[in-house]
Amino acid sequence: MALDFRRLAEGAKIGAEALRDGEPAGRLVASLREDDVRGRHAWSALGDQWHAAGEEPELYRELYTRAAAVWVEDGYLDHYVVVPADQSLLAVWYSLSFAQQQVHASLALAPVDAREVDGFTVRKGGAEDLEVAMALAFVIFDHQAGPPTYAGVAAPPEAEVRESYAEHLADPAVTYFVAERAGEPVGHLILERVNDSEIELSVAATIPAARGLGVGSALTDLALGWAYEQGYRTCITDWRAANLLSSRFWTGRGFEPTTYRLVRSIALSSR
Repeated sequence: MALDFRRLAEGAKIGAEALRDGEPAGRLVASLREDDVRGRHAWSALGDQWHAAGEEPELYRELYTRAAAVWVEDGYLDHYVVVPADQSLLAVWYSLSFAQQQVHASLALAPVDAREVDGFTVRKGGAEDLEVAMALAFVIFDHQAGPPTYAGVAAPPEAEVRESYAEHLADPAVTYFVAERAGEPVGHLILERVNDSEIELSVAATIPAARGLGVGSALTDLALGWAYEQGYRTCITDWRAANLLSSRFWTGRGFEPTTYRLVRSIALSSR
């Protein structure tokens, strides 16, 4: 059966569509964006790729060939795609020189028995803990700036971070947890409500001097146990694939990848 391709525009999104005997067989589109973090880039979200039942994932190689030509022609050389955690799909994108950047994962919640902690305490905090949060706010930025993550994202100005944390801690949909040793903060964790049954673990960090003491485990026990008691049944989170501490910790806690954000830089690939 014949397979044809044509340029496709869906509102502000641009890409390519595959037709088999005149019927839609697959599509790949992306938003063409420009911002301070990623510069000029094409962003293909989870719902921006599709292939019909019976079509092989290999079809995305052909779709990307046509779509990428449009993106590059318009000067968008960094390409991001969000792909389900399906090995057959991932293999296709890896064959196109895409690499993992971010892992999105999910965990089915269950009751948690809080473990004994030694040398520090954990508690549920609140809006009054702004200075505590600020003392820990840059831990994750500092960690991800180094090897092997090299996130390449500059930390925001302190005033901007303070304003963000002040809003977060005052938000009724946000719950803050903190670990302290001798009265000093050594780690924190934030949960944010998604809906009545799902919650997102959006922030977690432990200072380098306290790593290995069980701070992250104790905070996670407290937070996820609390979430289950509140009626939440699923927790989602995400981390940089190259962040070894996060990758090992969250998968060790039972989080299972659901999607991956992949990236390819045409400028780098052409060198």
